[in-house]
Amino acid sequence: MAGRRKFFELLDFPKFADPSVLNIRADATAMRLRERLGAGGFMSYGQIWPCVDPIVRGLATEAYILNTFRAYRASWKNENIRNVARLLCKVMGGKGTWYPEPTAPIYVLGFWFKPSIKGIWFYEGRAYAVLINARKGQLLTMEDVQFLARGVHELHCIDDPNDPTPMIIDLSEHDHGKGRELKVYVVEERESASLVQFEEAVREFLVALNMAGISLPLPPALENVVNLFKKKR
Repeated sequence: MAGRRKFFELLDFPKFADPSVLNIRADATAMRLRERLGAGGFMSYGQIWPCVDPIVRGLATEAYILNTFRAYRASWKNENIRNVARLLCKVMGGKGTWYPEPTAPIYVLGFWFKPSIKGIWFYEGRAYAVLINARKGQLLTMEDVQFLARGVHELHCIDDPNDPTPMIIDLSEHDHGKGRELKVYVVEERESASLVQFEEAVREFLVALNMAGISLPLPPALENVVNLFKKKR
């Protein structure tokens, strides 16, 4: 039934979309949602995000990383988190200024939607709205990156007077068994998916959520689906 207190974020759209996020089919995606959401919990990377500021300020030494990320009983899980921090140090360590995004989710049609970015990073005279994919098993295709960049632009950049540019940091494992690979994408608006493509994909994903019994149906007269995901000011 709808209202299971499920939490989603923008990264979940390409994760569950079938066959792909910009060619999504609601029926196939609903089936994938039912299968995977019933399989149990996923690893949480929440302990990383408050530590992005120390990383940016150059305080995340190896000793800091080892001592900070040890919340799990399983050592491999702690090392997985540490590797995320190490890769973020390569991109942002000791560079610029970090302003974290408030973490409170918003309620959308029976589920909770978390902020798409982790914060705004000011570096070398530019502002970046930073989305971080810390999920080792969710590699991002260029189609995924274009979709995510449009989402970040619409939800976090348009109304920001600092005019940030979407930055997608992908820390997934692209070649099985070879470990995480650092990929950074700075995506200008003209390089991202079109607004029409984004709207159509989001609408179809919401239909899939409803078919899977997770969300309420879309209002019939709704024209701008993106507005559902914008925080009310």
